Amino acid sequence: MERLSKSNLFRGLVLALVVAISGLALAACGASHEEKEGLAEGEIVELGPLQYNVLFTRPLNRNDIEDSQYLVGKPAPGPDQMYIGVFVHVHNDSDDPQTIPDSFQIETTAGRKYENIPSKSVYALQPGATVEPHDNIPQVDSTAQVGPIGASMLLFLIDRESAEQRPVELTIDGEDGPATFDLDL
Repeated sequence: MERLSKSNLFRGLVLALVVAISGLALAACGASHEEKEGLAEGEIVELGPLQYNVLFTRPLNRNDIEDSQYLVGKPAPGPDQMYIGVFVHVHNDSDDPQTIPDSFQIETTAGRKYENIPSKSVYALQPGATVEPHDNIPQVDSTAQVGPIGASMLLFLIDRESAEQRPVELTIDGEDGPATFDLDL
């Protein structure tokens, strides 16, 4: 009987240790939200009450049916240029309307910088837009939200060689920011 008690006590201590270690591991995962540099696509960063998630980045091809909808009204890029779409989800976690930055910037490892360009696409993230309290961009049931990627697009026109100067970083300014994401081109 005494042996069973020690065995149960040992199991209880091991279980408590496992639970404690698991709690520390989960706490460490939560701490990653505080990191604001070198974030990977798919990670969420909080800049004040706004949460940003860069879901996907890719070159856009005017001759592709899907991509043509992202490039509405845009001229063909020059021979040494390309369009890049950075697809973002933004959530306002506050009780007040919030405004997203007026511009976004990407930078290559060679120091080349590009500002996002205006877009008339229904998928475009409009810089300077207001996100209503506890709402999202893209809004639920909008074309961008139900579209193939489920996010709003920031559009960039860059030199082709810049796409090879990886990592290419997106900078998002904001309260408690800026934050940078390594884009997967």
